[in-house]
Amino acid sequence: MRLVSVKGNVRGTLAVFISLILAQCAMVDTIDGRFAQINRSSAVARNESILLNIVRASHNVPLNFVAASRISGSTTATLGGGLPSILTGPYPIATGAAFATGVGQSVNVVEPALTRDVGINSTTLNASANAANSFDLTVLESKEFYSALLSPVDLPTVNFFIRQGYPHELLFWLFTESVRETVGGHTFEYRNLASQPCEIVMGNERCFKDMVDVAVTTGLTVETRTVSGAIGGSEGKPARSPSIVYARLCFDPVLAHRAQKEYEEGIRAKLYGPVEGHRPRCGMWRPPSGKSLATLSGETDTLTFEMLGAPYGPVKYQIITRSTFGIYQFLGRLLAEQAADAVHLRGRRNTSEDPRILAISREFGSRPCFVEIRFEGEYYCVPEHGAQYTKRIFSLLAQLLALKTQTGDLAITPVVRVSP
Repeated sequence: MRLVSVKGNVRGTLAVFISLILAQCAMVDTIDGRFAQINRSSAVARNESILLNIVRASHNVPLNFVAASRISGSTTATLGGGLPSILTGPYPIATGAAFATGVGQSVNVVEPALTRDVGINSTTLNASANAANSFDLTVLESKEFYSALLSPVDLPTVNFFIRQGYPHELLFWLFTESVRETVGGHTFEYRNLASQPCEIVMGNERCFKDMVDVAVTTGLTVETRTVSGAIGGSEGKPARSPSIVYARLCFDPVLAHRAQKEYEEGIRAKLYGPVEGHRPRCGMWRPPSGKSLATLSGETDTLTFEMLGAPYGPVKYQIITRSTFGIYQFLGRLLAEQAADAVHLRGRRNTSEDPRILAISREFGSRPCFVEIRFEGEYYCVPEHGAQYTKRIFSLLAQLLALKTQTGDLAITPVVRVSP
């Protein structure tokens, strides 16, 4: 009977370990979960970096820009299985001889220690798991990066964002530093600041937001032309034909008609004359050609247009654009002055979107957050629900930063490895 019992235990034990070994062979690794997790983590890190620089600007603290050029993750799982030590036979095996202790008639017999039939240890069944993430991190501090970051955003870049569907009204708020208006022989400047007082022009109050209304209702947009011209060819060198992208502000009647349908009547209250009187008109521009191609460029930070048909004579406008760094400073000032409710988009009809340009809550735990950080003991949260224009600005700033980052900025990078 003892022999049968031992054989039964051995068979059961062998069956268990064979099933474990087969299960180990059947395991198939998948990357979808880790891929999705790294994707989400990198997006959170990017949004936190943008919010952190806006908060830094509000505290007049130097901004800091970093880029992760490579992110990778690895997971290792090991499961080991083997046959245990098995002792067969009808009787247990003693590990030592019996011996007697005591004196006289009092004798104690010590039985030898008995071993188990089956022994299980760390070599019989073991498992381990390891997960590690690594990423290449670059601090963007090169001359080329800051030269691009501090340069005014050019019109071809603005045209990129117009074609991506960003509202014209939002782009005008972000990219315009100030507008100068010359009417009746006097020039007035409207700065894009929440705390900037309005001007009294021809007996009426006039502010920067009124310039935004003028731009939207007249269909102000960007027109580009790509021109190729031969340069060189002297001293036996072959001529080359570089392409130059020219851009200018113009007024699109289709956009003006769209604004008339989408916005309330009050948006046209600050016009001095008819919408058709604004010049230049889109589609009526011939960029320079010939020898001038070698010296002219389509990039400019000072833009002009005029309006004809006003009772005070021609009205001239000059727009000063800002840089990517200036956009961070602008948003930082809004946050510092708590002017989010004062600076907002007029918005279209029949829309429930949050009109604020910068929607940031300071109340901890009041609502779910799209992104949240702590800075110098203070809490900042972009709400998960609503804040549509703020989220669009985050996307726009991420794209602008990528456009300003050159390949050389990411060439030499330290490797940071994080292991739990």
